[in-house]
Amino acid sequence: MKKKPVLSIFADGVRFDSLQFMPFTKSLNSVPLETVLGYSITCHPSMYTGVYPNKHKIAFHWIKGRKEKGPYTFLSYFPDFFPFSNPYVQAVASHFYSKFFLKKKASPFMGYGKLLNLPMKFWNHVDINEFKYWDEDNYINGDIKTIFELVRNNDCKFHISNLHKPNLGKIDAIQVVEPDSYDWVYYFIGETDSVSHNFTQHSPEGIAVLENLDNFIKKEYNRFKRVHGEDGFDFIFWSDHGHISIEKQIDLYDFFRKRSFNLKNVFHLVDSTTVRFWPRNESEKEQIMEIMQDVSEAKLVSNEDLESLHLAPDSNLYGELFYYLKGGVVFIYTIHGFGKETKSMHGYHPDAQGNDGLFVSNRRINKSRVTLPDVFSSTVTSLGLEYKPSFELDGENVL
Repeated sequence: MKKKPVLSIFADGVRFDSLQFMPFTKSLNSVPLETVLGYSITCHPSMYTGVYPNKHKIAFHWIKGRKEKGPYTFLSYFPDFFPFSNPYVQAVASHFYSKFFLKKKASPFMGYGKLLNLPMKFWNHVDINEFKYWDEDNYINGDIKTIFELVRNNDCKFHISNLHKPNLGKIDAIQVVEPDSYDWVYYFIGETDSVSHNFTQHSPEGIAVLENLDNFIKKEYNRFKRVHGEDGFDFIFWSDHGHISIEKQIDLYDFFRKRSFNLKNVFHLVDSTTVRFWPRNESEKEQIMEIMQDVSEAKLVSNEDLESLHLAPDSNLYGELFYYLKGGVVFIYTIHGFGKETKSMHGYHPDAQGNDGLFVSNRRINKSRVTLPDVFSSTVTSLGLEYKPSFELDGENVL
């Protein structure tokens, strides 16, 4: 049986100290939210399923394809067709191939993105990590269920807006509803992340979006309050991670080149704040580790680190060697693009200053720092949904 109606508002990438620009939201109860080591692609399944990446196994967009078979396997017959020095040609090729041949094979949020700055001879090694959208049935294989599946399976009356294109994440495009007809209302906001990347979160442009967000939250909160009363509903507003202004850019290819090592001869995946390597032998592994020691801003993740960060000990996901950068430092020339114009980034270690998200509620919050899985558990508890998985959830009700 339903416990209370819930108003959920998610805003991508809002850091905890941005509450200073959101007076109404700040007037409610709030605590920092600890993110995970990774990008939004691993944050979302964590907050929608109540478990960490070591259980849901969603780590990065591009991973090493199991059994060496991925969407571009056939291209291994033409390893030198597109030169590495021309990533624009590679981008066009991967874009049109994914659009016309791969579009129906998978429907995740990120889709089959363009491949840049990765030698074509390695394209047959890669595959995407998720194959369905967050709100689709069986998003995670096995017994793990998302909040979206649970509300459907429990005949919960719900309304979700802005989770999909064409209005994905735009505040002014949200389709609001009167709360008296719904058990759960969920509004998804993404433009806070994009404006932060482009201008930094505390720039005039970023602050303007935060103020607009605060006004939206105030309006929808009061709408619920008029219908249900002050104590008649639970309000949860959260973000998946923070944002950190970029202070330094690293061209890893140039870095290796200056040390007489051609990185394009090794299968690797460079993301904005991480790099993963799959060396061919121990000698190559030692060379890479020796060179990466000179990148003072990078840290090699050990097996112990994987465990403490709740990451799966799976080399297909995290590589034989997995490094992350300290806050405020990024790689350019990544598998997703060039990154030269980006002003702010996320995807850092959960303890990096400025990388905390936020968790806000009209209820007392019984933890000083909540986690992404806590979002799921708190929502499920408030809605009174039946869920008895065969595994232990990593989140708990914090309200």
